[in-house]
Parts: sequence; C-alpha cells; structure tokens
Amino acid sequence: MSQTPNYDVKVKTILDTLKPGERVCSMTGEKWMMTEEEIGWYKKFNVPPPKVSPLTRWKHHGAWYVGYQYWYQKHPETRLRSDGATDGQARKPIICTVHPATGIKVLPDKEWFEKDFISAGRDYDPSRSLMEQWRDLQLAVPMPANRNHVEPVNSIAFVSQGDENSYFVGASKSRNSLYCHVAMDTEDSAEVYQGFSVTNSFNVVHSRRIFNCQYVRESFDCMNSTFLFDCRNCEFCFGATNKRNKKHLWFNEQLSENEWKKRRAEVDLGSRKILDEYTAKFQKLVDDAVWPENFNEQAENSTGEYLTKTTKVRESYFCEEGALNEYSCNFSLGTSENCAFSGYPVFATDIYYSGSCSRGSKCSFCFLCIQSQRMEYSLLCYNCEDCFGCVGLQRKKFCILNKQYSEEEYWQRVDEIKCKMLEDKEYGEFFPAKYAPSYWADSGAPVWFDTSKEDALGMGCLFFDPESEDAIGESLANATPTPVEEIPDHVNDLTDEWISRPLYDVGSNRRFAMIKPEVELYRHMKIAPPRKHFISRIKDLWLEANQASFIETKCEACHKPLRVAKNAAHSVRRHLCRKDYLAYLEKNG
Repeated sequence: MSQTPNYDVKVKTILDTLKPGERVCSMTGEKWMMTEEEIGWYKKFNVPPPKVSPLTRWKHHGAWYVGYQYWYQKHPETRLRSDGATDGQARKPIICTVHPATGIKVLPDKEWFEKDFISAGRDYDPSRSLMEQWRDLQLAVPMPANRNHVEPVNSIAFVSQGDENSYFVGASKSRNSLYCHVAMDTEDSAEVYQGFSVTNSFNVVHSRRIFNCQYVRESFDCMNSTFLFDCRNCEFCFGATNKRNKKHLWFNEQLSENEWKKRRAEVDLGSRKILDEYTAKFQKLVDDAVWPENFNEQAENSTGEYLTKTTKVRESYFCEEGALNEYSCNFSLGTSENCAFSGYPVFATDIYYSGSCSRGSKCSFCFLCIQSQRMEYSLLCYNCEDCFGCVGLQRKKFCILNKQYSEEEYWQRVDEIKCKMLEDKEYGEFFPAKYAPSYWADSGAPVWFDTSKEDALGMGCLFFDPESEDAIGESLANATPTPVEEIPDHVNDLTDEWISRPLYDVGSNRRFAMIKPEVELYRHMKIAPPRKHFISRIKDLWLEANQASFIETKCEACHKPLRVAKNAAHSVRRHLCRKDYLAYLEKNG
C-alpha cells in the first residue's frame, strides 16, 4: 500500500508521458539524449526526471564534495567570560573541511555526536519553498568538522577510514603519511591519490601494491622504481611505460643491472632543477605511450572508467569491489547495488540522486546520510529512518524539518509536501549548489567532472576569497610570508628553519607552512622540496588521473570508435581498443 497516494498519482502522469529524446540542461545548456535506460531508473524510483543532464548532476554533486580542503573555523559556541575574554576551549580554532564564508558552522566531531539537533525542529510552511525552509534549518545546525568514519589517531584527517600519525589526509586509511587523498592501506608515503597498498612512496596516482617508488601512474605490483606509467610487476626501472615483468629499464631502454645502477646513482632528484628536468621528460614519455580505452578490471557488462570487479554498472566512474546494477554513479565502493545518479554510495542499496550515503538504503536527494533508510532531502543523518528534509539527526524516525511526528501524521504531511514540491517543479531536483559546505575550487568538481567556472556560475556555486574570515588561521594571515621561490633548490639545504615558516604560493594565492614530518620525509626520500601549496599539489595529482567526463575517439590500430575518459594533463593520447591494447603489450610490454 502506498504511503503517498496523491503524489503517486501526480508523478505517474509525468512518467507515463515521458519519452526518450534530446534534452537541454537547464543549468549549463548541454544537450543530451535521454534514453529508455535512463527513463527506466526514474520509473524505478518513482521520481520525475531532473531538468539537468547526467553530467551536470555529477558536477552539481561534485560542488558538495569535500574534495581536498582544510580551513579554520571559530567554535560556534564561543562565550564571553565576565572579564571579557572568551572561553579557553572555544577560543581554539577548529580545523575543518567547511569554509566559514559558506555560513555553515562546525563542531568537533566528538562534540557533534554528543548533541541532539531535534531541538532545531520547526513546522513546515506550505507558503514557502521547502528548499528555503531547509536552508534555514541547515544554517541552524552545525556540521561535524571532519566527518570521520573511524576516529583517526594523532592525525589531521577528514572522512578518515582509520588514519594513524598522518597529516592532511582525506578519505584514507594511512599510517605515517602526508597529503594523501583516497589512499587505502598506505604507509610512510606522501602525495598519493587513488592509491591502494602503497608503502614508502611519493607522488602516486591510481596504483596498487606499490613499494619504494616515486612518480607512479596507473601501475600495479611495482617496487624500487621511479617514473612509471601503466606498468605491472616491474622493479628497478627509471622511466617505463606499458611494461610488464621488467627490470632495469631506463626510459624504456633495457640496461644491464650494473649500467642501470650506475646511471641511477648519477641522478640526484634532491635537486629541483634535475627533478624538474626528469619530470618533464617523463610527461613526454607518457604522452607518447599507448593508452587502453579504459583502466577497468573485471568489469562485466559495465561502461565507464576505473571500474573494478563490477557487474552491470553503466556510465559510471571509479566503482570498486562489487558494485552491481548501477547507473551514472561515481566513487561507488564495496557491494553497492541498484543505485543511480549518485556519488559515494558505499555498501549501499537503492540510492537515487544522492551523495555519500554510506551503508544506507532507499535514500533520495540526500547527502551524508549514514546507515539510514527511506530518507529524502536530508543531510548528515545517522541511523535514521523515514525522515524528510532533516539535518543532523541521529536515531530518529518520522521527522520533517527535524520536528517529530507520529507515523500516520508523518506520511500524510510528506504526501502533501511532495505534491506541493512537484507542482512547484522543486521535487526531483537536488539541493542548490549555493548551499554546499565546500569551497568550489577545492571540491574536486573542476577536475574530476571537468567543471568550468561558467558551469559553476550556471549551477549557482558560491565564490569567495579563500583567505577570508580567518579561514587560513590567524598566525598565517597575520604573518609576513616567504615566497615559495625562496624554498631551497636542494633538499640538503632544507634546514629546520623552514619548519612552520609562513610561505606564500602566488600561483594559488594561498599561504601555508611546511610541517616537521614533511621536511623529514623529503630528506629521507631525497626529493627536492616542492614550491607549491599542498592543496595545489593534490590537484596536480587529480589532473594526472582520468576524469569522469568522456569523449569520442578511435582505436589507433583498427579505427574502432571508442568512448574514453578525458585526461586534463594528457589531452592528446594514443588510444587502443582492448583487443589491440593486449596485442601491443604482448609484442612490446
């Protein structure tokens, strides 16, 4: 029996008349073909089709993602004592992922989970837009500062999966590591993106089981090597592309062991001049390499990029370890299934047009609803069921705008609200991008989803000075920084005087400082210290990975049409279809 009979009648009229054909995105003007497969998902979830294209939905979600960003915020419960000073605990700024210019407040994770935000509940006003009322609620309820899934130990982390002694890592499970993003089982490493089982390594992108390596792209099971692209089971290589089971390669030239060791001893990557020279040479080597049509592995009846062990996953990006029957999803992890137009459905089922709904079921138009089910238009709800338009609830049922109702009254009101939203053409659309808690430029949307500034303006993203409202901390904001150009050229000259010294990166218009573990790591790895803000360096790693945006091309060998992911760092590439790629490896790899 339907809980929302009036809504069901109204949406059925829309779905019954829905036909495939060309559509125009209301936000970006992009044209796309709405297919029978796409329409089937709207019917499955009993929702009207959005007015924006599938790619724009990804871009829209991307504006809500953390991406990779760290800010300072003042504690929202700062109190003045009788002597005019602020409370000591509240005075300490909070390191968080939410920029204060968004207007959204934060609490340390532990404090956030100790509170009950049912107290922020309010009545629904049918004379006002649900989105406007939801926004008022969102601004009244702080967010957890770092949204950690597992409490990190002695670390600065966000969305931690269990970090220990790591600093400025995101969505990772790491030990003794720095500046990593989506780095699982990573140890003693730095600058790792989409890395799995990476140890004692530096500057690694979308690679697995890497040990004692630097500057590695799209490679598995490699060790003691530098400058690798698309290599498997290689060791003691310096500059190699499209290779399998090789040793002692020097920019794809086969050397004897003694000659390789001699050349390697002569190259000092602790010098920035030499490092830059070899990095440029490696980029040229990658440009000249062949690229497979995708880097999918064990992807049955699936289309997209970075799909691993998936079945019937269509038009998707970076889905790992067991995704089943999904459409237009990104960053789907674990055995998620029957999800559509969603990001980060982690061990989740029946998630529609939502983001970061981990271990949940039947959530639509939600963001960060964890272990929750049958939720709509809700944010940051944990272990909840049957809630609509809520923010920051834990273990609640039958709530609307954080106000508690009986089961009967809840469904009656939800039916009324959905009918009103449908009439106002509001139901079926995601939260506005201007409500996002992220600084758009660092959210990942510009790189992962190929989102231009014009796209962002069309979506209504907020733009503001990243250093506004003390977001970088008073000590950096008030200091006279040293230009990054003055950082020593050679790691041997990187003395302890550079630890915590305020620095300014004119390229990103951002201030930062090197921390002690970072300086020690450069010395240990004999790598020249970078002259960029660490967030810019993570973005450079993103640029090296394939994007969640696709173009048409042809196989260089057989001229078969191919649909391939874009790559911002390597826009001109030689692609081969799967059959010809394997033949190429057999002959050259």
